Amino acid sequence: MRLDPQTRTVEVLLSQRTKRSAIERIRQLTPRQWGGTLESCIARINVWLRGWHQFFAASSASEEYTLRALDAHIRRRLRAIVLRHWKRRRTIARNLEALGVARHTAWRRVYMGRRSLWALSHDPAVDRGLRNAFFAERGLVSLVELHRRAHPDIAAPTQPQLDLEWG
Repeated sequence: MRLDPQTRTVEVLLSQRTKRSAIERIRQLTPRQWGGTLESCIARINVWLRGWHQFFAASSASEEYTLRALDAHIRRRLRAIVLRHWKRRRTIARNLEALGVARHTAWRRVYMGRRSLWALSHDPAVDRGLRNAFFAERGLVSLVELHRRAHPDIAAPTQPQLDLEWG
């Protein structure tokens, strides 16, 4: 917790231990050798994400940066799982083409050097092909969106409408 002397409000921050344990739990939920479908992996992650966010929903809006980092880490782990499911570099390049990456870019980036699937999971071409929307369409919950729904911005009330009766 931190007290802001100017506004006299208390901010609830996430501890380093909480962040480390969240990263460790994400590693457990998205193993390198995931043998099931991507949808089943996303379903397991969503259950944990909703529960974790319910427990830490009192954290302040300034923690959105941390939540963005956790979301990005989850998506990168899922990209690595998808690449692992596609197995061969040729299949990866073809599937990236099908997802809208330019042909030359997809083949060049996939075959550029001897990189692991983890390193390839953060390549710009793979990021472009497996966008955030790709995972959102498959049901992945975003921590940032959950946090925004839990903390709606304070808005000014609307002007009341007057009902005038003409007699």
